[in-house]
Amino acid sequence: MSSSDPNAKARPDERHAGAQKVYFACFTDLVETSRPEDIEGAVPEHKQWLADMEAAKKIFVAGPFLDENYSYSATGLIVFRAETAAEAHALAMQDPMHALGFRTFRIVPWQLNEGTMQIEINFLKGVFGFS
Repeated sequence: MSSSDPNAKARPDERHAGAQKVYFACFTDLVETSRPEDIEGAVPEHKQWLADMEAAKKIFVAGPFLDENYSYSATGLIVFRAETAAEAHALAMQDPMHALGFRTFRIVPWQLNEGTMQIEINFLKGVFGFS
């Protein structure tokens, strides 16, 4: 976070067109001293936290970054729906990986302006998809 007020309500930079919706990107990185067995033990709690945050509509998107071989790179991104940077920081601190000190993170305000998402619902088969 920058030196600006982390409790200031998020607002778009109106010099840009489009959706002008502000989210908070949480870049998360593995702490080098974290032990693999400790991390593995925290994965179920981490996944439950993600499910809870998604159910509460606090997460827009989340997932790991991949390396050039499309393998997990030990870094990730969580994009929070939050009113302030302080709220996004508090949400990130609830992630067991962060709370237990296995990962570090930084919060950056991000403005969504453009993009397309297609959603398909097949009622007969009871399935849905997006691209």
